[in-house]
Formats: sequence, C-alpha cells, structure tokens
Amino acid sequence: MKDDIKKSILKNVSYGYSLLRFGGFAAQGFLLPLIDQISTGKKREAPVNFPEHLKAALPKIQNLLKKDSDNIAQGFYPIDVLFPESPINHSFRLPKIVTDAFRSAKRRDSKSAHEFDAEATDFTKNLPEYYTRNFHYQTSGYLGETSAELYEHQVEILFSGAANAMRRLLIPQLKIHLQNSDGEGLHFLEIASGTGAMTKFLALAFPKAQITCVDLSSFYLNKAQKRLNQFKRIDYVQGAAEKLNFKDQTFDVVVSCFLFHELPFNIRQDVINEGQRLLKPMGFYGMIDSLQKNDDEDFQWALDRFPIDFHEPFYKNYIDHPMESLFEELGLKNIQSEVGFLSKAVSGVRV
Repeated sequence: MKDDIKKSILKNVSYGYSLLRFGGFAAQGFLLPLIDQISTGKKREAPVNFPEHLKAALPKIQNLLKKDSDNIAQGFYPIDVLFPESPINHSFRLPKIVTDAFRSAKRRDSKSAHEFDAEATDFTKNLPEYYTRNFHYQTSGYLGETSAELYEHQVEILFSGAANAMRRLLIPQLKIHLQNSDGEGLHFLEIASGTGAMTKFLALAFPKAQITCVDLSSFYLNKAQKRLNQFKRIDYVQGAAEKLNFKDQTFDVVVSCFLFHELPFNIRQDVINEGQRLLKPMGFYGMIDSLQKNDDEDFQWALDRFPIDFHEPFYKNYIDHPMESLFEELGLKNIQSEVGFLSKAVSGVRV
C-alpha cells in the first residue's frame, strides 16, 4: 500500500511540474511569429486549419507527459530528471533567445543556410559537407558557442516544453533490455550527443554505466562537459557517427537522439552499420527522432511544414523511409517502436 501511495505521489507531482513547464515554454513560443514579423516585415502564414491541429495536438502532449510521469513512478528513471536549472540562468538567457530569433528570422527570409562567422568557418574545413549548414537557421549551425548555449532552450520552445519527455521515451525500452540494470559493468555510446541533454538522463537512469559521448561539434561537447561535470563516468570524443575510431564490439549500448533526420539517406545507413560494428552481440541499438509518415495522421501537416519553416534539407527523405524498416533491413532484430507526441523511440538488437 505504501508503495502504491508513493508511486501515486511521484506520478502526480511529476505530471503537475511538467504541465507548468509546458505552459512556460508554450508561452515563449507564441512570441516567435511576432518576432518573425518585426524582423522581416512579413507575417508568416499559419498552417491551414491550425486551430484544429492545435486542438488535436494538446491531448497528445498530455499523454506524453503522463507517460513520462508514469515512467518515473515505475522507476525507469528517477524524478531527478525533472530537476530544473536555475531560474536566474533561464531568465538571463531569454534576451539572447529573442536576439537569436531575430537573426534566424532574417536568415529564414533570405534562405541563408550557410552563414558562419570566422571561427565556425575554420571548423567547417574538416567536417562532412552535410553538416556545414545553419540547421534551423540558428547562428553558426552547430558550430559556435552561442548555438551551444541556446540550443536546448530553443528546442524546448519549439516543442512547448515536451522535448525532454520525448528524449526519455527510449529509456524504458533500454531498461527492459538490460533487465533493470543500474549500468554496472556496461559501456554506453551516445552518438550526436550534442550538449548532453540525453546524456544526463542516461547517467541518472544508469548511474554505474560508463558513457562515451561523440559529436562533430567541439562547441557542443564543451558545453556538455561543463553541464555534466557532476557525473564522473562520462568521456567526450569529437567524431562523425558514420566513422569512429573504436574497436569492434566495444559497447553494450549505442543510442542517438534527434540525429537521423539531419542525415542524408546513405549516411543514415552508414551510421547504423557503424553502430552495429561497435556493439557486442545482443547489444542494444536505439534512437529517438521525429515522427515519420504514417506514424500519426494528425501530425502529417507538421511533418510537411517543418522543413519549410526550418532548414532541414534531409527531412523529407527521412520521413519517407521508416526507421523500423531500415533497422530491420540492416540486420537488427527484435525491433520495437513507440510514438510520443512528435517523436518516436525505435530500438533493435544486434545478434
């Protein structure tokens, strides 16, 4: 009985906090069309039937947040995943968010997708061509300190505070595969780890696991290292997920978050094959990424709209090629998939 009461309290507290967080980021998101109009002198047209789309989306956000709260109550990950950053840091970042929104709006209006400052340009020389662009029209793409500082906040505004809950969708699949392990004796590889949002959740859910983070951006890796300095079992390596300098069968787990929609199709295949090379037999390969075509008919309008509003040149190809099928075609077994709001978690096992 006491356990049931504890679970109920955890679930209700978690859900209540997540709803408040949703409201805060959603309110910030309503500023973006106004910023666009002031910056460019043009009013961005809303999607057709937008009120109806919004009405259909709200219960799906609620379902995701309820699922996230239930996962906390069930012990898949601790309530610590919800602990917020300092409200002071959050507030001080808002003027920078607004300033960058003005800059991004101008890039979007002029379709300037390859605009880098001198520091970022130096880094592009040794990077794959597909990566040298201003994804989302953000400042310096992923190659600058400003981008690294603002990225997580910007993503949460985009998804009305639901981005972290979407990231955590993969963890129950992983927990079940690892038989509720705390990670002792296990080595995880996170590819395209960015500024470490998913890394933090993995470290909290598997406190004894060794985690290696790989990303092409030294700026994002530096930001992750500073954010996660309380975790002592994390290594940071700069590199491309499709070609890594690790020995065969090094890792028990390979995961990624919001990576595959930003890759050309052939690189997507290479990344999966490289991950399988690095996995031990019966190793877990998992991803969180955007919904794809036919995953949820209510969001097809959003999938069509996203690459128009944001610079995502490989997105249309991504939504047309289901990751479940690609995992299976490239040899992964026991494919699982779960949808949550605008994202889905897909996993498989290397045999």
